[in-house]
Amino acid sequence: MHEGEVIFILFLGSLLGVTATLVIQWYGRRKVRAALQQDGLTPSRQTELLANENEAMRGQMLRLEDRLSVMERIATDASLNLGREIERLR
Repeated sequence: MHEGEVIFILFLGSLLGVTATLVIQWYGRRKVRAALQQDGLTPSRQTELLANENEAMRGQMLRLEDRLSVMERIATDASLNLGREIERLR
């Protein structure tokens, strides 16, 4: 093989790879759009729903972190204060 043929084959392979990648991406985007339309969700509405769900999860995580900090304080506190802390939490 000559050097020119090797370069042409590499160019052709690269071109084919790029074309295949673009076709796959186009097909994937088309399927996502079709699924969103089938569910009746626009991308902005879906984003809004996800943002609301994230806010709810953040609130839940903050409450759990507060509870965990109390449990850590109880577990590491002196045994004399442990009884008082448990009674205070009841």
